[in-house]
Amino acid sequence: MAAPGTSSAADAVGRVSLRHLPALDGIRGVAIVWVVFHNATDRVTGPAHGLSYLLMLFAHTGWIGVQLFFALSGFLITAGLLATQGAPHYFRNFYARRALRILPLYYAVLVALLLIWPRFAAVTPLQGAHQLPLWLFIANFGQALPLGFAHFWSLSVEEQFYLLWPLVVGWLPPKRLLPACAAIALGALLVRAAMSVAGADSWTIYSNTACRMDALALGGAGACLLYLPAARAWFVGHLRLLMAVTMLLFILGIPVTHVYSTTDFVGQTLGYALLALCAAVFVTVIAVGGAARVTRLRGLLAAAPLRSLGKYSYAIYVFHNLLHRLWGDPWLVAHFGPRPAPAIVLAYALAVLFASYGLALCSYQLLEKHFLRLKRHFDAPATPLAAGAS
Repeated sequence: MAAPGTSSAADAVGRVSLRHLPALDGIRGVAIVWVVFHNATDRVTGPAHGLSYLLMLFAHTGWIGVQLFFALSGFLITAGLLATQGAPHYFRNFYARRALRILPLYYAVLVALLLIWPRFAAVTPLQGAHQLPLWLFIANFGQALPLGFAHFWSLSVEEQFYLLWPLVVGWLPPKRLLPACAAIALGALLVRAAMSVAGADSWTIYSNTACRMDALALGGAGACLLYLPAARAWFVGHLRLLMAVTMLLFILGIPVTHVYSTTDFVGQTLGYALLALCAAVFVTVIAVGGAARVTRLRGLLAAAPLRSLGKYSYAIYVFHNLLHRLWGDPWLVAHFGPRPAPAIVLAYALAVLFASYGLALCSYQLLEKHFLRLKRHFDAPATPLAAGAS
């Protein structure tokens, strides 16, 4: 029960623009740090001890940050679509806003590195690879991509999923969309199991849209809860329990899935599913807030450094692996050999994070913000979350 003179958490959600909750930017910040450390520490082969061991364990599991991104994206995108169901120009507004957010930086990077750079360099590490999948957002379908672009697989997964998702959300009210999200998540689990049994390689399972849509769909399920009064009330009333169960599931999954391995059957099936569920519940709990412990966690996530990293996380994601593969990794090998010490690699990963942040800040100021301002032309009246549409 809310204290006198205050509103309940459920009512607060009805008034707050979810895309601008500082704690959600903080989740993006955590996710991008996790992903950058994962990709930039792939040179470590020797043993680590003490703090270096803990940091390397953090980096080793950094691919989980993508699950966080997927769940948060699914939550926010679905909440926005539900809020504009039935509005004029529903599809036009969604696709235009999505294009303004993703395409300017994405294609600017492709033009700069794939078209302009080769004209001024006699030899580049980008020559002789398949470039067309990048231009068509199908980089997750197994082709040999130019060096440094492998991480674009997740951008392809999201754009493929969101090509059709507005059709699903526009057709189904929240009461029917919620079980549809659960069915999609179950379908992804079954597809992964079938592909693994059939002998598909781990990268195909890792990057295939049909295999990874459970986190996006379960994030969408969290958004549905906000529009169903009874479900939302139950969720708000059990925030601490939900957080505790989510943490327990995550911890129990560590030994069962061999530290969430992406190369064995249990990790590829149950592991991905557990992470998708945990990420979606975590995002939804943080978005709803209310309980004292959750409020404290929201405060930590809303810290200025995490919020800033979250604000620029898209560009950081685009730049970090390009910096690492094209320039950073050759420098690291030249100065420290092919097997540098863990401490050296961790310091290097931190440098990649800072350099990517600097590039992302410049990208936002010089390019992205000018396109983002155009999104106001594609706004639509939103249905209040507290309306409980069904």
